[in-house]
Amino acid sequence: MQRRFRVILCVFGLLCSLAFVPAGTFAAESPASGGVVADTPAVVASRSTAVTVEHDGTDTIGAQLSFELKGLFNRSSLFTLSEKDEPKIRLLLSTASEFPSRPNIASAYAAVWTFSQGEGTLSFFLAREVGLVSADEMDSLVARLAEKTDGISVRYNYLLQK
Repeated sequence: MQRRFRVILCVFGLLCSLAFVPAGTFAAESPASGGVVADTPAVVASRSTAVTVEHDGTDTIGAQLSFELKGLFNRSSLFTLSEKDEPKIRLLLSTASEFPSRPNIASAYAAVWTFSQGEGTLSFFLAREVGLVSADEMDSLVARLAEKTDGISVRYNYLLQK
């Protein structure tokens, strides 16, 4: 407890000492003009990846997974849910009931990410994931699949350039 308190005091002291540093001290000097360059963040171009979700399965939990995933991609600013003939990431989702005698308990899923240049071209494999999902774990799985899709889009961004 005392160690945590000392660390907090040290950080507080550091922040207080930085409050008295004159403005412009941390501004970068431009070698070409010899003047001070303003410390403003660069404008980042919007990063929206075209994605389509294709579901194969007849179980209710799998259908809910597909529906929730499409909804998240549609609401997110990182993705554009697209059915157009354009370069995009295709998320192929296959689901089946874990036990046919108890269809609403859990579903087995397989997610495969591919890159498609267009409708008439062969898709390229990017990543895969398999697992089980219940209705209670649905939100966390949807978030994890979307996060993995974003990571894949960053990693293979050069393929998605228009």
